[in-house]
Amino acid sequence: PRLWPPIYWFGTDNVGEPLLVDIVNGAPFVLEVSLLTALYTTVLGLLVGIVAGFSGGYVDAALSFISQVLMTIPSLLLVMIMATMIHTNNPLILSGILSITGWTGLALSVRSQILSMRELPYIEVSRVLGLSGGYILFKEITPKIMPYVWINFILNMEGAVYASVGLYFLGLLPFQNYNWGALISEALGYGAYYGGRALPILIVPVVFVTLYMVALIELAYGIDEVINPRLRK
Repeated sequence: PRLWPPIYWFGTDNVGEPLLVDIVNGAPFVLEVSLLTALYTTVLGLLVGIVAGFSGGYVDAALSFISQVLMTIPSLLLVMIMATMIHTNNPLILSGILSITGWTGLALSVRSQILSMRELPYIEVSRVLGLSGGYILFKEITPKIMPYVWINFILNMEGAVYASVGLYFLGLLPFQNYNWGALISEALGYGAYYGGRALPILIVPVVFVTLYMVALIELAYGIDEVINPRLRK
């Protein structure tokens, strides 16, 4: 590969296009899917957990039962089947597929935290003072669980990246020549196991996926330190 301009420093793909250009073109899709999947999963899990924990009774029992049933379904197999059936590159639809069962763990965790918090003395005092249920929920209870929700949001972004790249690597979604997962699959198809010109096509996407994961982990640590008073210096 040519050494100048700098876009050729990472090598070229099988048709001679700079790998850096492929990575840059594929990055928006990865960012959209990871962000939307985390958003769907977190919002749905938070809503279900809040309604179940704060309502109690039959509503709590029904929502908890649905969450537990969905949690027992093999999520990877379900996502692979749905991705193959729908076969789309639309980030909105693909994110919905990836988050189809991912919200259940957050919902049950939020429910359990609300169940334990609503019996605390200061919540009882708020009820005695005549404060509304909405005020108690959104001003007294929800802010206490937001650190956990934010960390869960970042973890869902990480899982979405792995899932989306994996689906393209397996060929279960429409081919995109600049998609990071498609690049990895293409590299292995051209014999990257044995080195040669196909090796950079394998290494470069893997490095950028790793860098994105590291960035998300550092972001999670930063958010935890900002919103958790015990970690502030």
